[in-house]
Amino acid sequence: MSPRHFRPLLLAAALALPPAPIVAIAQEQAALPTVSVTAAQVERGRAEYRRSCVDCHGASLDDGEFGGAPLKGNSFREKWFDTTADALFGYLSTAMPPDRPGRLSAQAYADLAAYILSVNGLQPGTAELPADLDKLAELMVQ
Repeated sequence: MSPRHFRPLLLAAALALPPAPIVAIAQEQAALPTVSVTAAQVERGRAEYRRSCVDCHGASLDDGEFGGAPLKGNSFREKWFDTTADALFGYLSTAMPPDRPGRLSAQAYADLAAYILSVNGLQPGTAELPADLDKLAELMVQ
C-alpha cells in the first residue's frame, strides 16, 4: 500500500483523539485527591444555608421562593462535579448571595460548599473542605 492510502486512516485517527493538552489536563486532574468534608462542617453549612440561602434556593435546595438555581440533582452535578473544588468555592464566594456577594467569611463559604456537596451525595469523611482557594484547586469534586 502506498503512503497516500494511509492518509485517510491517519486523519481519522488524529480526529478521534482529543488534543494532547486536554488529555494532559484530564490526567493531571484524575491524579488529584478527592474533596473531603466532615459531618460538623456539613452541619455548619446547613445552618449558614438556612440563614443566607434558603429564600432563593429553598429548603430542599431546588424550590426557592425567588427562583435561585437548583443546588442539587443532575444539573448541579454536571456543572460542579469532575472539576476542582476551587470552582464551586470561587463562584459561591464571589457571586453569593446575589444582593451582597462575598459578605460571608471564607470558612462560611467552605461550610456551605460542604453542605451542598453532601446533599449531592458526598459522604462526610475525616478532613474538612479547606477555605483556601489554592488548596481547593488541588482537590477534585467527585
